[in-house]
Amino acid sequence: MNVERWLKARNPSWQRLEELLKIVDSGGLAKLDHLQLRELGRLYRATSADLSRCRAMDLGQNIQTYLNNLVVKAHNQVYQTRADRWSDLANFLWYGFPLLVRRYILYVGLSFLMFLVPFGMSFYYVQQDSHFAQLEVMKGHPIVPDELWDVIEKHRLWTDSVQHYSATAAGLIATNNIRVSIMAFVLGITFGIGTVFVLFTNGLMIGTILGLCRTYGLIERLGAFVAPHGVLELSSIFISGAAGLLIGKSLLFPGLYRRTESLRMIAKDACGLFMGCVPLLLLAGTIEGFISPRTDISANVKILVSLATLSFLVFYLFEPRTRKNERVSLKMDETENTATVLESSS
Repeated sequence: MNVERWLKARNPSWQRLEELLKIVDSGGLAKLDHLQLRELGRLYRATSADLSRCRAMDLGQNIQTYLNNLVVKAHNQVYQTRADRWSDLANFLWYGFPLLVRRYILYVGLSFLMFLVPFGMSFYYVQQDSHFAQLEVMKGHPIVPDELWDVIEKHRLWTDSVQHYSATAAGLIATNNIRVSIMAFVLGITFGIGTVFVLFTNGLMIGTILGLCRTYGLIERLGAFVAPHGVLELSSIFISGAAGLLIGKSLLFPGLYRRTESLRMIAKDACGLFMGCVPLLLLAGTIEGFISPRTDISANVKILVSLATLSFLVFYLFEPRTRKNERVSLKMDETENTATVLESSS
């Protein structure tokens, strides 16, 4: 093959691909019409093949670098269509985070079980012997006072006073919830032991409180308080726990890789699981500060808020979605396939 003749013949295609990419740079794929989208897909594939041929023939480094940069740029525009940081954040929250939750749903379920088992045990035992609640599970908790036992014995809830300073309480509660989620996530680095401990102690604490409130006839009042924000709050803690378990699993069972390599491979997904929980926790903290403790809001309304958050969470996490750029890529593929069929039939 005459290399110079081949390069001269292929150069117009590369120049045309550059022209199309400049249009995309200025306004995104939406700036291209149907025929230009088809042309972009065809030129991208053809240029990728040209790059492979240049490498096989061991042509000059300059031409290989030029084609490699051109192919990478075309790939990024066709399949990623980056816009800005806010757009990237929105795409992650709307597409990436729910996809991660569905991908690692078994870890989320395992995190839930590690919370549920001590929750059930403490809820049962505190009703058999209310002195079980005097264990130091609540000591030092930033939201619930150390005098929890005395408060509940007087048939009162520590939440009664929160409504008088809702804005402050919302910030404090959101901060505490994020702190628990951070601990569940970060302590995965202890081979998952710290994550298990956080999930276990929180299950033990919440089960103890609910069991004690049931003993003193306060379960309905506490349920009305927990219902509005509980779905978002607990789900976020379970998902953060799943992220910690992922990290622990990568260190305990690295497989054929070194532990550092195994951790690096899973770190992006684990961080994504945790970061996606932050907006949910902020929303839960706001509801817990402004709605949950309000005595002028009926229990039925709070239950409706709980059902609304549950419906939102199920739709948000489990409703399949297709990214806009994926739809464009599919459209380009379909156009290419149609063109191939027409050409072969003719």
